[in-house]
Amino acid sequence: MKGRGFVTFLAYLSICLIALALILQFIFDKVGLSSTVISAMNTIAQFIAYAITAVFAFYFAKSRRNIGFMIAYVIAVILIVVFLFLTF
Repeated sequence: MKGRGFVTFLAYLSICLIALALILQFIFDKVGLSSTVISAMNTIAQFIAYAITAVFAFYFAKSRRNIGFMIAYVIAVILIVVFLFLTF
């Protein structure tokens, strides 16, 4: 698996984890249970989704050949990382 193939696999894995977490969360809510495993699955899936988005956004910013796009990209990624760590 090279470059884009690996990223598409991560996107597939992220979608599957999100779907599974939502299904389990729905079932556990109906039963009245709470699970940290579901929360962890959802967090992992979100992290993968953010990482995939960041990779493709980097390629977009790089293709524009304008320093403004790259600066905005770097600032956005830093803000995402900072606020993700603040919410955990």
